[in-house]
Amino acid sequence: MKFKFFYILVVMALPFLTSTANASLILGTGTGSLIGGDLTDPENDGNPSDYINYNATFRASVESGFNYHEGAFNVFDNLLTSGNGKWCCDAGNVWVEADFGTDRYILDMFTLSSANDAAYRDSDKWSILGSNDGINYTALFSYDVNRVSIWNQRHQVVKFSNGDDYNINTAYSIFRYQSFSVVNNGNQHQLGEIEFYGTKVPEPSTLAIFALGMIGLASRRFKKQS
Repeated sequence: MKFKFFYILVVMALPFLTSTANASLILGTGTGSLIGGDLTDPENDGNPSDYINYNATFRASVESGFNYHEGAFNVFDNLLTSGNGKWCCDAGNVWVEADFGTDRYILDMFTLSSANDAAYRDSDKWSILGSNDGINYTALFSYDVNRVSIWNQRHQVVKFSNGDDYNINTAYSIFRYQSFSVVNNGNQHQLGEIEFYGTKVPEPSTLAIFALGMIGLASRRFKKQS
């Protein structure tokens, strides 16, 4: 009887041990399931084939660009399609990032979407990293389940939220997606789309000026009272 009860508990727990259990929400599949209006393109008017109307500078370890077939910057083009609607196919340690210059954001949430091709090209070990200098990076969220993808469908959009799936309160100007391996340990990696959302915080210099102003105001008030 005890063994049977334990078996029932394990079976009931299996759905929560799958890769998607780490995701706060599966939004659906296809371009229509993307949230839109993210930090890289708040107006949703970025050119899917060129570096036009984006609010960030994009960089990648390989296949930098839009027009390059299945280039890395396609993950920011607001589209989930085959061909130039995705990034493919170098694997190993690969990354793509969005740099917002002097603007810093606390990452409130992000979405990752699978691409159209075979699921064995999905990453099974990846991180979202934050940086303020392009040299030192901090892992904000990491996924590492050998040979298991976070997606169970093609063109599936999955959302991760601060406070539910990770906890950060530091603002960054650069957000990077970095993949370390794929499901079949092969040499072809793919990703459909990335969306970053965040709360903007004042620049450190602005905060310092504000603090000095408050100190000066407090000093003047103290002198008047004296």
